[in-house]
Amino acid sequence: MFIGMGIVFLFLVMLIGAVKLMAHCVATFFPEEPQVNAVPVPVATTNGVTPAVTAAISAAVHQHRAK
Repeated sequence: MFIGMGIVFLFLVMLIGAVKLMAHCVATFFPEEPQVNAVPVPVATTNGVTPAVTAAISAAVHQHRAK
């Protein structure tokens, strides 16, 4: 039983080492390119819902809760 557990433990240790080695190799040979400072796109401040729609939704919720 201990031999099987030892083999599994060694396999997992070797697997972790292989993953770390691959990550190091990828980071060495393919470094991340620096991000270009792009001009941010202005975001619209309105969500496209008119005040009339908001009032209708509020009235429907109020009527539903009143029942």
